[in-house]
Amino acid sequence: MRVTPLDIIQKSFAPNKKGGFDPNEVAGFLDEVREALEELIRQNHEQKGALDERDREIARLRSEEDAVKETLMIARKFAEEMGDSAKKEADLLLGEARLDAQRVLTEAHDEHRDLLNQVLHLKSLRVQLVTGIRATLEAHTRMLDEAEVLLEADGQEA
Repeated sequence: MRVTPLDIIQKSFAPNKKGGFDPNEVAGFLDEVREALEELIRQNHEQKGALDERDREIARLRSEEDAVKETLMIARKFAEEMGDSAKKEADLLLGEARLDAQRVLTEAHDEHRDLLNQVLHLKSLRVQLVTGIRATLEAHTRMLDEAEVLLEADGQEA
């Protein structure tokens, strides 16, 4: 039986023949009070143990939460650094690509200019060659004409 504070206040003992209370009734009531008090102490001890366990679990979870927050903060910082690094690398690659493209264009323009100069030089050489061949042909034609005239003159003299 569970004894309440009201039970203790309202408890009355039957008087015994000697004018006191019945010792068996008092002892029985004290046993009930002791049992109730022991049960409360046991429950209190269990609840303190459970509370301590919950406090430890809360402390562990808070520690884990702090670790997760720190890890998240590190991950965010790392992601920002990686983004910054990737952007810098992309800017560097883009700059190098632009320089390479400019170099290729400059080389192409230089090669084009050189090819145009070669074409002009070859045209000039062709004109010189044609002029030289024409002059040679004309000289040979004159020589043939002169040789023919000489042969005709020799043929008439003989």
